[in-house]
Amino acid sequence: MLVVLLAAAGCSDGPGDASAEPASATTRASSSPAGLSLVAIGDSIPYNSADDCPGCTGFIDRYADAVAAATGTPVQTTNLSEHTGQTLQGLVAELDRFEDQLRSADVIVIGIAHNSIALNANHCGATVDATTNGLSDWSVVDQDCAERSAAASRPLFDELLSKVVEWRSAKPTIFRALDKYNDWIGWPEANFTPPQEKRTTLQHDVWNKMICDVAEAHDVTCVDIYHAFNGPDGHRASGDLLAGDYTHPSDKGNALIAKVLVAEGFAPLA
Repeated sequence: MLVVLLAAAGCSDGPGDASAEPASATTRASSSPAGLSLVAIGDSIPYNSADDCPGCTGFIDRYADAVAAATGTPVQTTNLSEHTGQTLQGLVAELDRFEDQLRSADVIVIGIAHNSIALNANHCGATVDATTNGLSDWSVVDQDCAERSAAASRPLFDELLSKVVEWRSAKPTIFRALDKYNDWIGWPEANFTPPQEKRTTLQHDVWNKMICDVAEAHDVTCVDIYHAFNGPDGHRASGDLLAGDYTHPSDKGNALIAKVLVAEGFAPLA
């Protein structure tokens, strides 16, 4: 069984700054009652707000089109992701209200990570200078912080995947797990030094390993958008793959995420 699980962002004003917007519930109408159902839940990366990326086609819609083309079957897309600063803990807490949609979904996309990683949630205990967007103490952005954050989130990811996979009851389902790209390196509104940027890479390395380890434990394919955005060592700036807020994917970034998803194939549906 393969699951689509996307770990993504929930902010609009640069790394770590969450904004609120009503939850999305857009639906791409299927031309046939025998079509496939794609359901997306999570934060503001799969939401694809026009305020974040005007005129952009989100990777959820792009991927739905690819699934339809690969299977020769219309795909109805229900996007239940939220532009509210949603966290992993918050998604797990409200997951039961999406049970009916998830039980009937042939493709499930979960995009949740940005607001829960310590680097964004509490900056590893450092404070943020509103003038420079720098941190008061970069020394706390270390291996210990990364491991504490990942360890605290691991049971929540496990609970999330356990429920979603169980609800599908071994029915043929596409599940994909996307890790989190780094939107700190190259942030135009900040002037981080190379050593500081490397500390953000460390946080993402540990966090993304946790995501992929949990996904693998549930026979879920972990899709590596982290290195697609940030290069093989994780040190490359995301650049024009991000929209003007330098948090959400640009149209080019959405296209790349969809491309990486498509590269994983469409089993067991095609």
